[in-house]
Amino acid sequence: MLSDELEIVSDADLDKAWGNANFGGTERRDVIRYGVLKCVSGYYQGHTSTCIVTNLGLVDKEYNITPKGRAYLWAAFGKICV
Repeated sequence: MLSDELEIVSDADLDKAWGNANFGGTERRDVIRYGVLKCVSGYYQGHTSTCIVTNLGLVDKEYNITPKGRAYLWAAFGKICV
């Protein structure tokens, strides 16, 4: 699954969007996986993680999932359900 995620959001893209954010011991990709999942599920997330998923183009400014975000969500979680 990670290779599919890397095709949609590269490590370089993630580094650029991440900036100086600090989520303790939480893996960076987990923050964006669950950030997109929270968006599509209608749950609130913090400002920093919202900015990250928005800067990555996974969520738009109105907090709606984008086509890129939908593809990322499927890459992150879709194969678990097969």
